[in-house]
Amino acid sequence: MSVQTIVIVGGGYGGYAVAQKLASKFNKSQSHQIILIERKSHFYHSVAGLRTVVEDGFEEKVSIPYDHLFDKHGPGKLIHGTVIKLNKNDLIVRTNDGEEQNITFEIAVIATGSNYPRPAKFDAENKEEGTKEIIRQREAVKNAQKILIVGGGPVGIELAGEIATVYENKKEVTLVHGEDNLLSPNFPNKLRDSLAKQLKDLNVKLILGDRIDFQKNNIGDGLSKLTITTEKEQVIESDVQFVAIGAKPNTSLVESLNGSLVDENSHLVKVKPTLQLDLNDEYNHIFAIGDITNVPETKLAFRAGLHADLVSKNISFFIDNKKLEEYKPMKETMFVTIGKKGGAGLLPMFGGLVVGSMMVRNLKGKHLFVDKYRKELNAPTQ
Repeated sequence: MSVQTIVIVGGGYGGYAVAQKLASKFNKSQSHQIILIERKSHFYHSVAGLRTVVEDGFEEKVSIPYDHLFDKHGPGKLIHGTVIKLNKNDLIVRTNDGEEQNITFEIAVIATGSNYPRPAKFDAENKEEGTKEIIRQREAVKNAQKILIVGGGPVGIELAGEIATVYENKKEVTLVHGEDNLLSPNFPNKLRDSLAKQLKDLNVKLILGDRIDFQKNNIGDGLSKLTITTEKEQVIESDVQFVAIGAKPNTSLVESLNGSLVDENSHLVKVKPTLQLDLNDEYNHIFAIGDITNVPETKLAFRAGLHADLVSKNISFFIDNKKLEEYKPMKETMFVTIGKKGGAGLLPMFGGLVVGSMMVRNLKGKHLFVDKYRKELNAPTQ
């Protein structure tokens, strides 16, 4: 029997999980070769990445090597490179060494994720480049008196919380958000009010219901002194600026396969409830997971893991010609930390249960799941 190939493009939260699950699933039969393609040398645990701005050496904890990805799961192949062309049954990858390889596949999973301004995510190809940028940011914050954060979603709130709890009153932290309260109106006011109060108690200045026009205010790398005028004519002086809005899904690869697969308004990949590409039945052998999908839910790391669980099952069902399971988005669930001890969260039970800092601190704030993800990638704990 010939060995078939399953290729996963992207080694983020969903991609590496699918690769491991499939390697375990086909370990005994060895009927399928599992290939993961990922450009970066290290997995960047972005859920914890904001803490690198205030804690020396924390980048060592959140930069996790892929070297031992398959150690406990069965044979799998990792290629460090970029897919430059995706076709219906094959792709071309340019490795980080400059070599181009053509890979024919029977099944593919596209998990290319999204780009987001630093420090939530980094684009560096290797750990050394990423570490230099992290240290550069951290030193800029240490030397800054006034810090501006644009965006009051989870990333902006957590970044403000990390800086304000570590430096207390030594820094002037200002957060600008376009809504009249933090987060979006999709979340309960109790949650939004709790987070706003905690930041105010830390002397973070909140400018709500106002925006910054980036065409008129060129932030650049965000590490230089800058005077910004908001749309409501409020003048803000800052030494360092962080942009905490503007996640961009990496859907160009799927769009190059067939432009009809990407929604022209949301720029997200159209998927069936089974997480197969949604264009009749033409691409049933290609799945998409994580931030790139048009699944109606908040894009969070743990949801990519849920997608990985389903797709690894559905690939087995697809191979065996069985009925595939459908993904059912769960109600809004979120923990937003404010430093190591504060924060608030939302659980899906009882129509949306708002929880306080004690639960958020114990379940997320203290450790930010660092050991969990290091263990999953078979890396030593820090």
